[in-house]
Amino acid sequence: MIDEIADQTAPDPLLAEAAALRAHPAFPAAVKAYVSGLVRFRESSRLLSKLNAHEARMRVVGYFLHLSAVSRVGGGDGGVSYGELYDICVARDGQVGPRVLKTMLALLEMLRLVDSWRGTDRRVKYYRPTPRLLDFARGFYVTPSRALDCLEPEARRAERLLHDREFFSRLLVTAGREHHASPPASRMPGFIAFFGGRDGVGPITARLVEAELLGAPPDSRATLARRFGLSRTQVSDVIAEGVRVGYFGLDADASPSVTPQLRENLSRWISIELAFMARHMPPPRSPQ
Repeated sequence: MIDEIADQTAPDPLLAEAAALRAHPAFPAAVKAYVSGLVRFRESSRLLSKLNAHEARMRVVGYFLHLSAVSRVGGGDGGVSYGELYDICVARDGQVGPRVLKTMLALLEMLRLVDSWRGTDRRVKYYRPTPRLLDFARGFYVTPSRALDCLEPEARRAERLLHDREFFSRLLVTAGREHHASPPASRMPGFIAFFGGRDGVGPITARLVEAELLGAPPDSRATLARRFGLSRTQVSDVIAEGVRVGYFGLDADASPSVTPQLRENLSRWISIELAFMARHMPPPRSPQ
């Protein structure tokens, strides 16, 4: 079953922009770049990638980076108070519970991905991303930027993301603002409940699709576990869930394969994410 759009009562410009990307002749190359980028990113940063293992954790990190960038762009020191994070993640977003927020902040501190301190009012605690967390975030955004470069190479999004600090800061500010108002995931809630629902689903799905695009046999469960720092039980659970919802099939030897439903839903999701990112990584202005 193809995931239905959550609300089709009014035209959605983002969905129209996504449809235009899917119609682009180079879109298959963009899909290949996206899934390969996701696989390589998860392989290269196993521990840090677990911070973005599912949608709620990803929202905490994303909103934190957004608020810090807003502070820096506005001339501040990039510090974000716990109260500000609680307000945007828990009180307003509604998709993150207080326990997830506190756990994520504790993990970020333990991994030395944030600096923290008490303000003049000792009851108020502030957090600021370290260069290591900012580098991780930049690497995360390289995947969609390289996919967009397949469609609009003249925009040089990946190059600018890696080398232009102001470009990266503006991305965090504007994308975070729109994500809070109208998250892209709200367009495909059923698929995101699977794709972002548990640790390992995203990279395992991407790797199975990548292998198919390359004409290679699917990885074994043991290989998938080694690639992404998962247990074989976790891999088996992900595959079983994929089979249950119709996104994976099983060959005669129980090897997983991707179904037409998965191909279609993943293609639609990638187009939505790329359309969203294109809004916040505009091409460079032409010289006057």
